[in-house]
Amino acid sequence: MQRLTDIIADSGLPTPYDDATLLTEYQNAGHDPADVIYLSLGETWSEVAPGLRKTLSGGIPLHSHGYILSPYGLPALHRALRSYITDTHDLAGVADLGVDYEVAVSQSSTRTAMFHFGRLLAEENAASAEHRPIAITSSPGWDHAGVYTALGFDMRYFPLSPRSGYQPDAEEIEALLSQARKDTQGPVLLIINAQHNPSGVNWARETVHAMVRAALDTGSCLLIDDAFYGVHDPDVRPTNALRILLDEVRDLPLGRRPRWLAVRSLGKQFNSNGWGIGAMTGPVDTLTPLLTRLLPQHTYVSAVPLQAAMAEWLRDPSCNSYLAEQRALYAAKRKEITRRLTHEFGYPDEAFSAGNCTSYMLMRIPPWYHDSPDSETDYRTYCLWRTGVLLGEAHMTTPGRPLNDSNGYIRFYLGPPQETLTDALDRMKAAELTWKGTEATERLTSSTRIA
Repeated sequence: MQRLTDIIADSGLPTPYDDATLLTEYQNAGHDPADVIYLSLGETWSEVAPGLRKTLSGGIPLHSHGYILSPYGLPALHRALRSYITDTHDLAGVADLGVDYEVAVSQSSTRTAMFHFGRLLAEENAASAEHRPIAITSSPGWDHAGVYTALGFDMRYFPLSPRSGYQPDAEEIEALLSQARKDTQGPVLLIINAQHNPSGVNWARETVHAMVRAALDTGSCLLIDDAFYGVHDPDVRPTNALRILLDEVRDLPLGRRPRWLAVRSLGKQFNSNGWGIGAMTGPVDTLTPLLTRLLPQHTYVSAVPLQAAMAEWLRDPSCNSYLAEQRALYAAKRKEITRRLTHEFGYPDEAFSAGNCTSYMLMRIPPWYHDSPDSETDYRTYCLWRTGVLLGEAHMTTPGRPLNDSNGYIRFYLGPPQETLTDALDRMKAAELTWKGTEATERLTSSTRIA
C-alpha cells in the first residue's frame, strides 16, 4: 500500500481514524506497511482514471486558479454536470431541468452535501422534542448516522439480510415511515441507496418505487444516495432512483412536493476520491437555500482547478470507454473471488454477497472465530496481524464515534488490480482464515501476532 508518511500525520499526533491507528501499530511492531494489502476504506491511491490524470496534467484555464463567483461550482463543470446527470439518469422525458430539478457541483465530498441538506431540514422546524428529526436508512450500510446524528436526528434502520438477497422489505419501510411520522412533528428523512454499499446489490426497481411512494404518502423527505450509480457490471441496468422519484412527483404541484436531494460521487467512478467532486441534484427551491445560504456560511467554491479538469474529462469520449472497461473488470473480479470463496475457502452462498454494483463485496466473519479465544479482538485487526491484509467495516462508522454493529460481516474492496486481490486471498488462505478454519488457526496475543 501507500507509504504511511504520505497518508498519515506525523507519529504522535492524535487521529480519529481506526485504520491509521492499526497501521501505525503494525509499523511500530516492526512490520513494513508497504506490504499491507489495503481493502478497507475503498481507496487504492494508484488507480485514478488515466485519462482524468492526463487531463489534469495537460493544463487548465488560468481563471480556475481564482475565486469563482457562482455557488453552483465552476461554470464549465456545472454545465457538463447538468447534461451528464440528465443523460445518464434519462430525465429528459419525465422532468424539466431548471423547473422540476437543478444540478450543482458537489464539493468537499457528497457527505458535505448530505450534511447541509440535513441542516436545511432541521432549521425549518422548531427545535423541540416534538419536532426532533428522524432519519431512516439500511443496516448494514454507509455511515449516514455519522452525518445526521451530528444534526440531532434520531436514526432508525431497516435490516438487510442474505435471506432476502439484501433487498429491502417495502412494507417494513412503510411501517417505519408511518411510525416515525407519528413520533415527531419534525422532518422524517428516508435514505435510498439503491446500488447498496456494502452488499453490492442493486435494489429492485419495484422496491425503490414502493419506498418513494411510501415516503410521499407519509410526507417524508428523501435523500437519494447515488454514490455508486455509475459503478456496476456491464449487463446490469442500475435502478434509477432519481428518475423514479421525479416520475412520482411530476403530477404534484411544486408547492406540495417534498424536500429531496440526490448525491452522486464522481470520485467513486474515476478512482479520484481525494478530489471530493460529485453532483447534487434537487428541486430548485431546495438547492437555492443550500447553495446561496447554507454552504456559503461554511466554505467558498473549492478545488476549482480539479473542477476544470473534471469538466474536460466528462466531455471526452474516452471517459465512457474507461467506465465500460472498469465495469468489465469489476465483473471479472466478482466472478473470480466468488469462485475462490466457494471452492477454496468453503464459504456457503449465503455467507457472502458478490453483488453486481459498487466496488465492494460483503463477507461473513467465519463462525469458528466467534468461538475462538481471539474473538475479543476485532476480526479486521486479527486478519491484519496474521496476513497483512486490512479488510473493511461492513457498517461504516464515523471516526470518533462508537463502532456500528456490522452484524458479523466485513467488507472486501474490489478496487485494486486482480493480482493484488489474488495475493490477498492467497495470504488469507495460507493463514487458514477459511470458512471452517483449522486447528492451526492459533490464538492471537500481543506476543504471537504474525504478519
